[in-house]
Amino acid sequence: MSVGAVHRLYRRGRFFVRRIVNFDTDRVLQFARQSARLTKAPLWWVVADMAWCSVRYETTFENYSEWDFRILRARERATYMTDPKSFHLSRRLNDNAQRAIFDDKLEFAKRFGIELGREWLDLRETDASAFAAFVDRHDRIIAKNPGGVGGNGITLRRRDEIDDVEAFRAELVAAGQVLVEEVLVQHSDMASLYPDSVNSLRMVSYCDPDGVVHVLAAVLKIGNGGVIDNFSNGGMYTMLDERGRALHAASDEEGHPFAEHPVTGVAITGFQVPLYDEVLALVDTLARRVPAFPYIGWDVAITPTGPVVIEGNHNSGVFQSKPSVSGIRQGLLPRYRAAMRF
Repeated sequence: MSVGAVHRLYRRGRFFVRRIVNFDTDRVLQFARQSARLTKAPLWWVVADMAWCSVRYETTFENYSEWDFRILRARERATYMTDPKSFHLSRRLNDNAQRAIFDDKLEFAKRFGIELGREWLDLRETDASAFAAFVDRHDRIIAKNPGGVGGNGITLRRRDEIDDVEAFRAELVAAGQVLVEEVLVQHSDMASLYPDSVNSLRMVSYCDPDGVVHVLAAVLKIGNGGVIDNFSNGGMYTMLDERGRALHAASDEEGHPFAEHPVTGVAITGFQVPLYDEVLALVDTLARRVPAFPYIGWDVAITPTGPVVIEGNHNSGVFQSKPSVSGIRQGLLPRYRAAMRF
């Protein structure tokens, strides 16, 4: 057995042990029940299959449910990129010593200021009068915890809702929400999907050693009932083709399919993202900005004047088509392998 094969077995075994140690019965059964609904297999069999896939294919229990592994054949399962595989690639390719550029939203704002396309303030470095002037300039503002993930630690407030600016500033500082930004106005086509959140794109890119930027995954994220479009906060997503057109219906964390948005009735399947050529050009620029991080997931918003970057994720989540929704039974692992040469 080669050294590489031994390392892979060790890595998978270690991952499986960690999963067992951190086993959350309620959470696992939640995903198992979602998967069991796809077939007539008993729940215990689904749980056993989930455990097998965690070793054989390095899936998380969430991955197993999200990409309908229950109904996939072995050769189809082997084509899926998974969160653990993506994490290993991130650790191997990206310089962990510089991850604060992406972990800290304030550091990110300083590094990518031009591409942000919006005004922002650090409340720790801004006095009350400057903050009051900022509030006066914008109808809506959004406050973020610079270290927040998954849409957590975010407050959205309209100007007419702020009676006491100084008290509001103190409230945000106390909550650690010291990054304050103007709310982006999104392109009318994007707003038509769902106007109450900025519907963004997740563009996963890899800049290879020859300086070629590869788009590994292009994702349309759509809000549904909240002010953010994150999958973990009620949002949904669908995959885009190379022209920026939605390949199929969107799905949410519970696996519900949405060919049309349940609030606006706008068709999601076939939706054309506006200004997509400009999106690709922006991603190409962003991907070259920090050479120490060749593998990044970019969140991009489309404004009436062009695309802007929201944030970068050095350990990007994985997005692929859900077979029971899309009919697509092949994952993106071959595309990752071709670009990254592993």
